[in-house]
Amino acid sequence: MITGSSTPYVTSAISVRIVSANDGDANQPPGLERQDSITVIDLSPKAPPQTRTVFGTVPNTFNGAPSLAIISDGRYAVIPNHSWGQSGENSHLPSLITVVDLDSTELKTVGTLPLPDHAWQAAAHPDGDRVIVISDHHLHLIEFDNGIPRIAAKSEFFPLFFISFALSPDGNSIIVTAADKIAYSADVELHLFRLEEGEIRHTRQIEIDPAVGKIDQPFAPRFSSDGSRALVLNGLGLAGRPPQDAVLSIDLTLDIPMVTEAIPHIAQGLESVAFHPSSDFAVVTCIDGPYVGHLAVIDLSVSPMRLLYYLPMEVIPQGIEFSPDGEMLFVQAIMADHIDVYRVDGKKLIKSPYVLHTGEGPASMALIQR
Repeated sequence: MITGSSTPYVTSAISVRIVSANDGDANQPPGLERQDSITVIDLSPKAPPQTRTVFGTVPNTFNGAPSLAIISDGRYAVIPNHSWGQSGENSHLPSLITVVDLDSTELKTVGTLPLPDHAWQAAAHPDGDRVIVISDHHLHLIEFDNGIPRIAAKSEFFPLFFISFALSPDGNSIIVTAADKIAYSADVELHLFRLEEGEIRHTRQIEIDPAVGKIDQPFAPRFSSDGSRALVLNGLGLAGRPPQDAVLSIDLTLDIPMVTEAIPHIAQGLESVAFHPSSDFAVVTCIDGPYVGHLAVIDLSVSPMRLLYYLPMEVIPQGIEFSPDGEMLFVQAIMADHIDVYRVDGKKLIKSPYVLHTGEGPASMALIQR
């Protein structure tokens, strides 16, 4: 247990495997180069965490929505990489995904797949065997043969650049954020795609009711566990620019999905969001600034949705995931080189005195029940 127990380590009521991809160069001064790494943490009900970290085998980057993919019942991890904005060891590498055998002691790389520039993000399909990856103007559906990846399908050329995306719980809908250019000053739109019979097709642009607010550089969308809504974070995950950004809610029960709710002025640098499995609340990671980070807890059990509270945390919060049973929350702290652990009590998050150690610069994360 993590609070209210004499057990001096983190346990989980269910067996959970966490994968953290770590960007060693993230937010480091010029000339201070550290190796990228991958960390695998296995949690169980009775034993201390079993942690393995391997350096220098899997390139990955801090720039982008902080998620990766786990498939085959926790056997393989799929980690994207691109070189935009990178220095050090990743600056010369092509855009690609790397497949890692998580059951091997040395976390062996079993396959790589080059992709067009800017392979920002990967997400596992609900079938547990396929993965969606974005890069530049395409969505790619990836299949695997003993961990060896191949492109099974991709969307037609889209005139905007894909920046981030979310895959629905049924695996049929994809919400993407798409920009006119790869730059911090980009104009960004929301679009809906469908994955049907192995083909990916554009459906429509997602708009907002003007009375609710505006879509302003949307980033890191995510579907609720029941698929009825998606949350999107304004501001492109940027912490250094005012004003504070809004959390937007897309109503997916409408014939034409639309942003129908917003909570303004949450924070700067809204980086990622996770829904509790109940879909009653969600937690947003807020970078805020170079020395400050927060979690913002959003109540989704009322209409309109509302902000409940903030919690401080070590900078910079990145990937965030609930355990499948909803009893625990895990959040990467990229400058602290660890994952913070919380127990969930209703809508209250209770921080553990213990952390899960990672390689340097934990930058993206996924987990799965085993």
